[in-house]
Amino acid sequence: MGRLEQWTRLGLVAWAMAITMARAVRYPNDFAEAHWLLDYRFGLIKRGLAGSLLSLASITGLDAQSERAVTAAAFTALAVFVLVLLRAASHLVASDAEPGVALAAAAVFATSPFVVMAAHFVGYLDHLFLAAAFTAAWLARSGRVWGAAALAAVGVLVHESFVLVGLPLVLFGTSLRPGARGRMGGALLPFVLPALAAFALWASETFLLDRGLLRGQLGARLSAFSFVGGDMNLFVPEWLTTGTLATWQSQRHAFWRHLGDPNLLRLMVPSAVFFVLAAALLSPAGVRVRRGAAAALVVGAPLLMHAVAWDTARIWTYTIVAGFACAWLCGGHVGPAPAAGRRWLLAAAVPIVVANVLARSPLMDGQVERFTASTRALLYLPVLAGAALALPRGWRQRASRA
Repeated sequence: MGRLEQWTRLGLVAWAMAITMARAVRYPNDFAEAHWLLDYRFGLIKRGLAGSLLSLASITGLDAQSERAVTAAAFTALAVFVLVLLRAASHLVASDAEPGVALAAAAVFATSPFVVMAAHFVGYLDHLFLAAAFTAAWLARSGRVWGAAALAAVGVLVHESFVLVGLPLVLFGTSLRPGARGRMGGALLPFVLPALAAFALWASETFLLDRGLLRGQLGARLSAFSFVGGDMNLFVPEWLTTGTLATWQSQRHAFWRHLGDPNLLRLMVPSAVFFVLAAALLSPAGVRVRRGAAAALVVGAPLLMHAVAWDTARIWTYTIVAGFACAWLCGGHVGPAPAAGRRWLLAAAVPIVVANVLARSPLMDGQVERFTASTRALLYLPVLAGAALALPRGWRQRASRA
């Protein structure tokens, strides 16, 4: 594939991602703003790293904890995450393994509900810990496992959800490192670092911090900021100071209902399954089944969060980004034997992309997605046209390579 074609494909993917984000992008809500105002002044608390880093900017004389500063930090985090995603997409579309499947995977992701929700959740710490997960997975895939584990520990401190969303992905990347041959062995030793980070958070909230006192301290701090409304000065401290076991006891009754939500199954599962199959087909012939099974575990791991969290749609979107990351990590191999099911996967990408373009994700705070169906068709037209031109070539490629 020529460089011009690679850049053209990446440009189409970037355009699709920009339109998909425009469907729901907004300013940070009160819940998100509150998290950027929490730091380690009261002890080692969950989700305190981002606020601590932001507060360091006060050393320069800036008003680092104003509404404007929080908004700037939130959009900066989103921009960094988007750059990470585009870097992964560029690596994928430049792959010589299965260019048709790679482009289809990038198009499915760029139009997916995850990208819609990522723009909707501006200010949430998801952008930071997912960027850390992608970067750590890439480091692990490249054989720099200690660096990956250190970054994974940072991810845990940013947001505890990293344990189920990011860590499985980093371990998946570790299994793909040069010379791994499917064995983890001593490569697991560095991951004592994120384990220690998770243990430190648990030990701090269990043995070192008085939950009642901490709740009051966090509430008083958030109450000092007039732009944090919606009772988030009370809700966020309560949520952060409730133990995992207590949260599980209060949320476990809804686990199967959240897992089986028909609307979310319809929105999320096609894209997630597509990426699992793409990860398998983008792998060398001898390991496709094993890689596909491992990718399925990475994609399914975030769903365990339904047992301790209530934001159902947000959790479901993690399956899509985890699946995309698996496909990206598997897409760097050059010249594997053509996959027998490749054409079926290319055909399946068409209705998935169309459904992603036309679907409406369940947003928060009473908001709905922008753009009518006709406007979307017009905005996505360059992407659809480019895919229509690339699909026949990808369809014929297997015969020529065979």
